[in-house]
Amino acid sequence: MAKPSEAYVTICVRYARWLGKGLQPEPGDWLVNQEGHPHMVTLVESPQRVASEEEIVVPSLERLLMELAKECASFVIDYSGGEFACVAFDEQGRSLANVVAGDANAAVARALVFIRAERAAQERASGIPQS
Repeated sequence: MAKPSEAYVTICVRYARWLGKGLQPEPGDWLVNQEGHPHMVTLVESPQRVASEEEIVVPSLERLLMELAKECASFVIDYSGGEFACVAFDEQGRSLANVVAGDANAAVARALVFIRAERAAQERASGIPQS
């Protein structure tokens, strides 16, 4: 299995709050220490693997897609001109995220971060307690 891109690992480290919080590593995911050196990732091969306090989960693409599906009604991933685009929509067909990245994992991760960060900001602004 190919290692995740440097861009994707950087996104996971920078936005661990919205991508990896509460996720336990599963086979196919990767782990990176909090310093986030993208070349120092470890593939999770055992379902019994537990992340240490210093490790951040770098989810597999399949896992990212499942997380994105929880956050929106529909999404589209497209590839053109050497870049991946990820567009996510709500139940009314309004765009929740529209991002571009060099690889599919990074595109989906950016869309997920954008949606979750926007939702958290709206909750703070309206005084709704965050979960």
